[in-house]
Amino acid sequence: MKPTLSMVLQLPPSTAYSMLDAVAKNLLMGISKMLESGKVRFTVFLDGPTLEAAHSAARPLAFSRLRKAVEDGYLEILGGGFLDPMLPLFPTDLQSLQLEQHRKLVQKFFGLEPAGYYNSSMVWEMEMTELLEKNRFEYALVQESALQDALGRSTSVSGWYSVEDKGSILRVVPVSEKLSQAIANDDFNWLEIAEPYCRDGRSAVVVLDMPPAPGDIVPFFERLIDFIETNDIATKTVGAAVNDQNSEGRLSFLVSAGRRIGLPATAKTCRELLVRRPEINLFHKILLSLFRRGNAGLKDKTRQKFLETLYPSVSPIFYRDLQDSEGMRSPQVRYWGNCFVTKSSAFLAENLSFDGIRLEIADVLLEGRKLITAENHTFTFLLDYFGGGVLRYLNSKITSCNVLSSWRDDGEAAVGFQDYFLPNMDYNASKLDQLLADREHALTAPYDYQIKRHEAGTDIELLSEQPLSIGEKLGLLQIQKNFALSSAGSDFKLSYHVENTAFTLQKGFFGFLLETGLAACERRESSVLVDGKKIPFSFREGVIYPEARKVEIVDSYSSCHLHLEFDKPTSILLSPIFGASSSSAAPDALQGIRVFPFWKTAMESLGVFDVNVQVHFSKR
Repeated sequence: MKPTLSMVLQLPPSTAYSMLDAVAKNLLMGISKMLESGKVRFTVFLDGPTLEAAHSAARPLAFSRLRKAVEDGYLEILGGGFLDPMLPLFPTDLQSLQLEQHRKLVQKFFGLEPAGYYNSSMVWEMEMTELLEKNRFEYALVQESALQDALGRSTSVSGWYSVEDKGSILRVVPVSEKLSQAIANDDFNWLEIAEPYCRDGRSAVVVLDMPPAPGDIVPFFERLIDFIETNDIATKTVGAAVNDQNSEGRLSFLVSAGRRIGLPATAKTCRELLVRRPEINLFHKILLSLFRRGNAGLKDKTRQKFLETLYPSVSPIFYRDLQDSEGMRSPQVRYWGNCFVTKSSAFLAENLSFDGIRLEIADVLLEGRKLITAENHTFTFLLDYFGGGVLRYLNSKITSCNVLSSWRDDGEAAVGFQDYFLPNMDYNASKLDQLLADREHALTAPYDYQIKRHEAGTDIELLSEQPLSIGEKLGLLQIQKNFALSSAGSDFKLSYHVENTAFTLQKGFFGFLLETGLAACERRESSVLVDGKKIPFSFREGVIYPEARKVEIVDSYSSCHLHLEFDKPTSILLSPIFGASSSSAAPDALQGIRVFPFWKTAMESLGVFDVNVQVHFSKR
């Protein structure tokens, strides 16, 4: 049997963040080698930034040759999102703009609209049928496993099927994952694997990832040409294969959670990422919050420019539970994402006449309960008053750094200013660190809030009764927690008034926790300063500093400096937060620094404890 393959070549989306010009030059050389052989017909998907870089890097007449190859049927260019997003995660307006922007580029550079839709994450939901038909796509590539689930069978699936949703119809083409892996891994059994896909004149569709390193791209194409010629393989573009074949049937329902996004095989939709990983969900919801504000408050060209600032934030790299700079387990990726949303936020502030302090009480996380968003020109935070009066997000705008960006392997979200009352006993750094990592003795009861505006700024006053349970001993603390915000400064003041409303003596340690992502990208000996002095911090184990008045945490990667200043002597635990951000280092990769200021208290019935903390950001 002489097999027929329809090969889809694609670059990983992460390529757009590293050496893109060099990648584009080598990519053009590799495609030219394929076309010069005269024996290979193939299909390519490139996201928007890569297409633009390739056009800029092309020699004279290079794109004319590519356009001629497209016209002659040797090369097919697939369409998709400009930044290759997972479309089901985003509002329809953003979906359509991504598709339209990419389609315009393909039409400009190659003289025709793309017929096929491709997404490197291979996610699919039925609502996409109507969207893609409206954007004039004729077919879409999906995972073979998704069609197997829809058809209720485990045998190979090839050809194409039709799906219909709300009166819209589209052809879906299965990509053979098993055959793709066999060819990519030089499996000698590839021909045996290909046989069932190629029966009755069908063409087997495979996806091959081009290497992201510039120096590896041309050799990749050379090996691929040699593979095709040595094995006497017939080739077709995917579009030609679809047009040459009749339908294999109709599907009533089709869904795919996608590939290489960090979900288990049992996942049914990419939305499960938002449930499983609070860091990804937080990033996603901040993006949606910005989108809603801009969509409601901006018009015409200004609105269009704002939406374009959101484009980078929809890249799939920010919606993957993956390691090694391929997903959000990487501190660098989290920082890149926060830079993009900070840029979009700055655009809104400039064009919505934002001045002073902006407060919004809304269900930002779309969990059925409201949070308080507070923002001035230098910082933004999300205050979860119902979840224990903690901050879920604390963004230093001057450095585009989300201070609370550490990654917890237990699936819990990082928090800021989460309060604790610990039993009265001796603690070393290791024992205290373990208590905090496990969230033992955290004060998590809901707070009531009041907002008080005055000439100097705005106060967010929280009030709650927090029950205590230490062994068999029960207690009750009434806590007044006040965030005093300045309309002009780069700081805010946090004050506590804690009263023992039980009839028994409460002895222990009161403190608050910050799970920062600082110093995770680039650890240095000078990352911690206590009372203005550099402190040796090993990043291997925690340490407790007594009698401190000031602490400064330095993130050299973003140039963000977090300053905490206390009005009384304070013991401070500083400890590294470890997690799996690298497959080679897991779980010993640094994810940030845990900061826990605490005070020893002994409150009689109706006794009180007060403390004030000044929180300040700087960039150096």
